[in-house]
Amino acid sequence: MKCFISGSEAIGIAGIKGGIKFYAGYPITPASGIYSFMMKNISKAGGVAIGATDEISALSYCIGASMRGLKAMTATSAPGFSLMIESLSYAVMTETPLLLVLCQRMGPATGAATQSAQGDLLFSTFSNSGAYPVPVFSPSNIKDCFKTVIHAINVSEILRTPVILLTEKEITMTYETVDRDEIEIPERFERKIFSRKNFKTHNFEKPSDIPLFSSLGKEYQVRATGSAHDKKGFLKKDDPEVIEVLKHLESKIIDNIENYNLYEYYEGSGDILLISYGVTSKSAIEAFEIIKKSRDIGLLIMKLLYPIPLNFLKSIINNYKKVFVVEENMTGQYAMLLNMNGLLYGKELVKINKIGDLISPSEILESIEQNE
Repeated sequence: MKCFISGSEAIGIAGIKGGIKFYAGYPITPASGIYSFMMKNISKAGGVAIGATDEISALSYCIGASMRGLKAMTATSAPGFSLMIESLSYAVMTETPLLLVLCQRMGPATGAATQSAQGDLLFSTFSNSGAYPVPVFSPSNIKDCFKTVIHAINVSEILRTPVILLTEKEITMTYETVDRDEIEIPERFERKIFSRKNFKTHNFEKPSDIPLFSSLGKEYQVRATGSAHDKKGFLKKDDPEVIEVLKHLESKIIDNIENYNLYEYYEGSGDILLISYGVTSKSAIEAFEIIKKSRDIGLLIMKLLYPIPLNFLKSIINNYKKVFVVEENMTGQYAMLLNMNGLLYGKELVKINKIGDLISPSEILESIEQNE
């Protein structure tokens, strides 16, 4: 059965199917479609939606709902995300699961609300003091929203962390015909809630362990503070256990994220690998289909953008001599992340970048021809 839906509706439907029971938001283009959909539909699934007075309140409401045991979600764009950063850091520190949908538009500041862009990747990956890792996923098209959103919610719940879904105006505000029979719906992970005396909010044996979750306001006390703390949640700063907890906040993501990688890979035996993500992947795929008629080329569409799955990407990139990274921003932000992690050492890197408009398949083809 076919349906005509927008990316915003796909994200909202997937959120509800992924178990979201609480949504709080503040309208902002190009995320307003998600806000509107959740306001109208989440109650049909037994959930609650709240229109917040601002973005700070929206994310804070989501943190509170999640601490009470509900899967929670919000959506915004860069100006709103700027206001949410302190609360996002608090969610990282308190190990509170939630999904934050960041709908990109052209910046900086207010920028151009209805202009396409992919300029918020580094903004989202390094958005907290100390640069503690927050997983970032990105769907490549409207149909892909279903799988990627539910996967992102699952990762948030499994790893007890906020997760960012990075998407673009061209996905959230576009309508497409989607065949429901072709939509992949992953099995959703259900949060286990424990209630016990002397519960340690941040208990772990190894730094990569995920602490058990207990809701606030139940029979036994749970401590949640944004300040430095020990495993019990007691505010401390001069205790070795505090450093253990801080290292754990990084290790539980970095050491486990490779298990939750999400991508599409079309292997080639030639020298060239094309890498893209998000809505730009549509042009990359079209260019790939044209090129492969005359020569062998590889194509990698990444859905997990951060943390970088090092082992996986090494195994792919090492098979090629020349890497083209296609993304709609000025500096090549994903290429920068790959370079920072040493993945492009010894490779010839070609960045295909543009702002203010989508990158077309012909522009990708022209760049490849000029750099052969």
